[in-house]
Amino acid sequence: MLNAHLVGGHWSHLALVGWAAFGPIMFAGLLAAGWWTARHRRAAVMAAAAWAPFGVIAAVLVNQPIEQMPTVRLPMGTAGHIAELPAPSDHMAVAAATAAGLVLVSRWLVLLAIGAAGVMALTFAVGGAPLEDLAGGAVVGVTVTLIGFVLFEGPVRRLVVRARRTRLRPIAGPGKAS
Repeated sequence: MLNAHLVGGHWSHLALVGWAAFGPIMFAGLLAAGWWTARHRRAAVMAAAAWAPFGVIAAVLVNQPIEQMPTVRLPMGTAGHIAELPAPSDHMAVAAATAAGLVLVSRWLVLLAIGAAGVMALTFAVGGAPLEDLAGGAVVGVTVTLIGFVLFEGPVRRLVVRARRTRLRPIAGPGKAS
């Protein structure tokens, strides 16, 4: 019933379509705000802020082949029920990866990212996306970003420390003593 109401050109339909289309731009803005706030903090925080956009890109790159896999139908019980494996949502992978990447940067930015991810999930749920697709995208986004940060935190932190001693200091920020 809600979908039928929204299709009629109602303002809420336009807001949901706009959020689905331009929401990822807000996540890019949150990542930029994370970099900006981390410039004056310890190298480890700046490393987290520097990794966050790469984590988002890595999450989408991992999510794409999973999403493109052919649908697999699994028999469920004896009544002939069939279950399909979910195709994780790219939008939710971006939203969740952004929130996961900002966890070590700023509490306020994480809260904003989680709220924006919730609005993104609601937008796609109202639009008819299966909830398991949304949850799958969120799991892929968080997992890839956090595992990538654990693997690359040391080298990225060392690059930040080096960059703070060179002409890249305006980008890496003056930072604090670690």
